[in-house]
Amino acid sequence: MSATATPSSPESAAVSPPAPTGHSGSGVPFVLYALRGRVYASNVKQKLVDLGHLAQQDDGMWTYLLDGDKSTGAGFEAPDAALQHIAGTTTFLFLDGQFTALEDLGGVDRPDVQAAPQCEVTLDPLGRGERMIAPRG
Repeated sequence: MSATATPSSPESAAVSPPAPTGHSGSGVPFVLYALRGRVYASNVKQKLVDLGHLAQQDDGMWTYLLDGDKSTGAGFEAPDAALQHIAGTTTFLFLDGQFTALEDLGGVDRPDVQAAPQCEVTLDPLGRGERMIAPRG
């Protein structure tokens, strides 16, 4: 698994992130982002949704809690490591369902996720095979 991380932007802007790329076959690409204490995801239709909380603990390690299924993770050295864990443990059915259930954060108040730590994941909609994780470049 791999991901790239860059400093997060402290300001919001109405800029759309690039469409997820690099998928093959029947996989569906998504991009996970860590920004201002939240985990976001985007899909190929440029819909951006808020998946849950991401926080740095007193010991410097990072933890997350996803709102939809209450998945948690802790002990990550950096936000991108938490995103990698989410990408490696989530399923297509869960993530795709979040895009149906949650409001698109598009518009003027859309978080500017361009420079945020991010991880691209391609998930099999049939639940077969392994997850394919590629770094954003």
